Amino acid sequence: MVDIAESWSSLAIANLKIGLLVIDKNGRICLFNQALSRLTGITEDEVIGQPLNTPNKLLQTLTTGKEFQDLNPRAVLPFTSLANYLTSTQLIRDKSGYPVGAAAVFMPAERQHELEGAVIKAEKLAILGQMAAEMVHEIRNPLTVIGGFLTLLQKDLTGTPKEKHVSIIRAELEHVNNLISDFLQFSRPGYAKRTRCSIVQIITDVTMLVENEASLRKLEINLDLAGDIPDIFGDSDQLKQVFLNIFKNAFEALSFGGKIFVQSSWNSNERIVQVIIRDTGMGMDKQTMTSMFNPFFTTKENGTGLGLFIIKKIIENHGGKIEIQSEPGKGTIVTVLLPAG
Repeated sequence: MVDIAESWSSLAIANLKIGLLVIDKNGRICLFNQALSRLTGITEDEVIGQPLNTPNKLLQTLTTGKEFQDLNPRAVLPFTSLANYLTSTQLIRDKSGYPVGAAAVFMPAERQHELEGAVIKAEKLAILGQMAAEMVHEIRNPLTVIGGFLTLLQKDLTGTPKEKHVSIIRAELEHVNNLISDFLQFSRPGYAKRTRCSIVQIITDVTMLVENEASLRKLEINLDLAGDIPDIFGDSDQLKQVFLNIFKNAFEALSFGGKIFVQSSWNSNERIVQVIIRDTGMGMDKQTMTSMFNPFFTTKENGTGLGLFIIKKIIENHGGKIEIQSEPGKGTIVTVLLPAG
């Protein structure tokens, strides 16, 4: 098992797209991967076992423990010229915490900044999620009390002109509750409890949930679900939320008597499960299409602007993607692609 692990480690390092240089506790080069060889034009055989004699930031990391970020590559390898690259150093410790070497990573500057931005975004969302979870209970408690008193008040005002005013207040209260729920979902990093689940069953369940509303709106839902689709590995509750939101958007875009077509298929070569939901609604203009996945963007009077953002986030967390095609007056086509389990 140890030999297998070491073999896989060697393969992983050899196939890295970023440059990697490692020195031992004596300052001698013990790893110079293929990516770094391609970048510098220096072969592994030329440098393995050779000391880094010239004072540089990697040796400084080894001797002082101080680690560096976003360095010019020359600060580690003075004899090289790597334009548009940045270098970071890190101390390597053994299981007891004793320093046994140091490593330098050579990464394209653009990629480095992308990773830093992703880390910062994840940290902000994690903090926001903690704050949101704590705040939701504090906010919802008084809203529940207000809702209860409004129910009593509406009973007392039944048949009077002021009953309409209470109905408006209750509708706005429900809107606030929906906004809080969407905000909480938006702020969470998005960890899902994954199990094997059937996309056909998920679509069937969601269709049953919305069929009463569809009937009231005189809408027709046509299902064409393939029977040979394999299971996917995902969170069925989150995926139901995705398709419920897509149906909800379609309902709001349709007039009475409109139609929704749902088709599922399976690409065995790419191992991708595809769900296409097409409606005959009003469609969207280019400006809306450009901004529709942005958080808090909405064209609806009582919308939160988080629905499509959350949908996209859930699908991407499942390793999939969502594509939307639409034109004014020609309806909308939503395509959801998910990897098979």
